[in-house]
Amino acid sequence: MMRNYFIFTVLSVLMLGCAGGSDKDKAKDYPVQASDTVYTEQAAMETYGLQPERALLIIDSAEIVGNLTYVRAELLRAKVYSRTTEGFQFDTAILIAERLVGNEKVLADPDTQEEVFELLLNACRLRKDFGEALHWATQLGNLYRERSEETEALRNDAEIGTLLIRIGQQDEGLGKIDFVISQLNGKRKFHELDASIIALKRKAEICNEIGLYDDAIPAARQMLAWLDDYEQHPTVFHDGNIREPYDDERPDYIDFYRGKAYAYLAAAYSGSEAVDSMEKSKEYLELYEQTIAGQSVTGRFLITPTLRKLGEYNRVLPIYDEVERQLGNDTLNANYLEILHGRAEAAEAQGRPIEAIDYWKRHDVLNELLSARLLQGKAHFYAARFNAQKQQMEIERHAIRERTQKRVIVALLIVLTVIVVFLHYTFHQKRQLAEKNVAMVKLIDEKEEQSQLLTNPVEDTSEDLALFRQMDHRIRAERLYADQGIQCDELAEALGMRRETISQLLNKYASGSSIPAYLNDIRLSEACKILREQPDATISEAANQVGLALRNLQRLFREQYGISPTEYRYSHK
Repeated sequence: MMRNYFIFTVLSVLMLGCAGGSDKDKAKDYPVQASDTVYTEQAAMETYGLQPERALLIIDSAEIVGNLTYVRAELLRAKVYSRTTEGFQFDTAILIAERLVGNEKVLADPDTQEEVFELLLNACRLRKDFGEALHWATQLGNLYRERSEETEALRNDAEIGTLLIRIGQQDEGLGKIDFVISQLNGKRKFHELDASIIALKRKAEICNEIGLYDDAIPAARQMLAWLDDYEQHPTVFHDGNIREPYDDERPDYIDFYRGKAYAYLAAAYSGSEAVDSMEKSKEYLELYEQTIAGQSVTGRFLITPTLRKLGEYNRVLPIYDEVERQLGNDTLNANYLEILHGRAEAAEAQGRPIEAIDYWKRHDVLNELLSARLLQGKAHFYAARFNAQKQQMEIERHAIRERTQKRVIVALLIVLTVIVVFLHYTFHQKRQLAEKNVAMVKLIDEKEEQSQLLTNPVEDTSEDLALFRQMDHRIRAERLYADQGIQCDELAEALGMRRETISQLLNKYASGSSIPAYLNDIRLSEACKILREQPDATISEAANQVGLALRNLQRLFREQYGISPTEYRYSHK
């Protein structure tokens, strides 16, 4: 009768609690799960570009509700910092990722390890720390080859070649990139095609950067040749690789890299000393402007250095005007620095020296500000994140207060009722539990008495049984079980027996127990003895003496005997 009354009371609590909720709560006929929350990896990655502080808050919350592990949450935080150029948080991203490199779970998971190395590579490259970027690119390449991902390793080698050039090792870097291109040449599968295009892209880009225009031109032309082949024979290249675009995405893929190749050719010819180089540069600029990239503001802005080399300032200045309109008041960035440089150069070329001097002065001031901002960005970003968290926490606290106020009166009445019922119920349960524990302890002690028959070797007609008893005796007498980290092979060596022999004996005389399970049985037996005979020893000390962690002792005790070590000891007092 008491139990029925208690169940009725609990049901009443649940019904009244639901009645105190909002209409939205009433509309739901299922409990809220962690997966229902907006705090997910997808939400964070969709937000980080425009609201990095919000993305970090989502990651923190997702970790709290259990949607993200610690490692995954830290990796996502580093990704937000590494891709958020607004705050120049590359240093923060690198520090987080470097901590993850030595994490046991990361070391045990090659996929996560790959993500961490890629993140470190990209962050160091954005920070223009090319030496560190080279280190992580090398680590990434080693990982690819350990996983037998040779094409990915070659793709990464092209990146290594570029980084070598940027740290002054030009011949070695170009040789690295050329080797990658030669290894991938002629392999008509999409995975190799994509890696080859990336390698050619890196060569054309870096050669233009260091003034090797005659080397950039064939690389860009080879890109176009690969893309033409792929466009004409897509089924030949099809290999199901994850990077391969779907049929409806293929034209955009081809258009994107064609645009890159045209831009590289235009830039290379604009710097070349060949007789017809200017005409060819203009020709490729026209082709570039017909691509999707060439029709966007960002795409047109990227080719302004080439237009300046061609002296086409009348085309450059309107592009700058358009970019400035998009920037609005946000002029504290590298794009505006480039605009000031271009405007100064245009003013000089068009015979406006006073205006040019003004642009150069503004350029120098902004350059200094950006350098200072790079150093101060870390503190600024943490402050912004803190403010965003503070605002979100205030919103959540306000919502909690509203819900609490609706339920507080009903809750107080229910609590009083539950306390009375619970006290009666607890008393009844404790009495039943005590009786149950006494009976259980008696059974445990009887079992332990029977097991002690094995501890003293005696004469027996069965050699196997005698060997088993002798083994059991030595494990107990020499306290071999007390070594928490003892391995099966180590136990066999200590006993002077073969591991297979031990397993056969256990299979025959210990109900098929494994070696670890048998050791745990002995540990439990010895723990019972300590709990009975050493009243001053704590449960933790007892666990330590028998070679178990406290948590493992409690778990095994509960699984084996149905009660806790504390309950066992209490029933012996």
